[in-house]
Amino acid sequence: MNQCYLPKSSSIDALEREHQSEMNKINFFHGRIKNQIDIILGETYILKNVISSFEDFSLALSALINPDIAFQEGQLSDYDMTDKFDIYDKYFEVVRVDHMSTGQFIQQYLDTSAELISELQHTSMSRGEIAFMLKAWEASNEILLENEVIDAVTYTERSACAFAPPSNEERALYRWKLAHHGFALFLIFSGYCFKKAIELIRLGVYSEKLADWIDKGAHLFRATTACMEFGNSFTATIYRSVVRPDMSRANEEANLPNGFSGTQNFEYVQWRKLKIELLGLIKEHKRELPIHVMDAIELFRAYYLEDMHIHSIIAGRMVGIEKSLLQDGISKNKSKPMKITAADMLRMMAKAREKECEFILSNH
Repeated sequence: MNQCYLPKSSSIDALEREHQSEMNKINFFHGRIKNQIDIILGETYILKNVISSFEDFSLALSALINPDIAFQEGQLSDYDMTDKFDIYDKYFEVVRVDHMSTGQFIQQYLDTSAELISELQHTSMSRGEIAFMLKAWEASNEILLENEVIDAVTYTERSACAFAPPSNEERALYRWKLAHHGFALFLIFSGYCFKKAIELIRLGVYSEKLADWIDKGAHLFRATTACMEFGNSFTATIYRSVVRPDMSRANEEANLPNGFSGTQNFEYVQWRKLKIELLGLIKEHKRELPIHVMDAIELFRAYYLEDMHIHSIIAGRMVGIEKSLLQDGISKNKSKPMKITAADMLRMMAKAREKECEFILSNH
């Protein structure tokens, strides 16, 4: 697996504007993504043709990959194992980059995307979940290409890259960690969209552009759910015998009081702050917002609720009647153990999300 380098601030805004051939690569990637969307969202779905198309797609991306990203001295951060975010990053093989340039970020985005696309054809993912990832790549590319004037460049295909390890156990861990790399990148882009939407609402600009930012942010968030489906493309037996014990070991080595959870995922914590601010502004200005903006907001609501329901289904499938690692950690510090399952906990969180968003559909 390629190392995943992410900006220290988890923000596109903080990137140092410096790139050379990377934008040409994005332009090429964007054209191939559009072609793939046409294939997978076509009226007739023939599985062998779709698998074949991903093989061709992966081959076309081979020329864009460059895992040896050049960094300046002092750019790469060391892990602080007293910091919950660094503990999470170390386990998922993420390195934070100070003063990250646009070129460095784009190359990481391409490397991770190429790995995901190479492995998609071998997973059990549904057509719909793959489509959400394709739409997110389309949105990400449009964000990067905005206001750029780029000459079309054709890249010569190289031999297809084989990233995934051959054994079942190693491949499961590979998919699990790679999924979190895709999750992080899509959340960074989604947060950027929400930040742009927040700026427009504060200015009282309720334009089509506002609706577009919210729509893009919603699709990018929904792709993080698809990444979790990708990351769980193995049996419950493998999850219980390989992935869960691997996380438990990392948790014990870090001496955390509780197990891994979203509160240790830096991208999610940063995105959540922007989500809360956006929903607060929408609630405040709801009566002023036109239909096209509210339609985009309702789309986000649908994806936001669906995300937690899908997570609960995954938890039920993988964990069964067991508790999550977080619940196990909390139980150790209490006299009475928690009896609800991991899926039960996620269903409770889904109800909380429904309450959080109920104002969107109300008449008040």
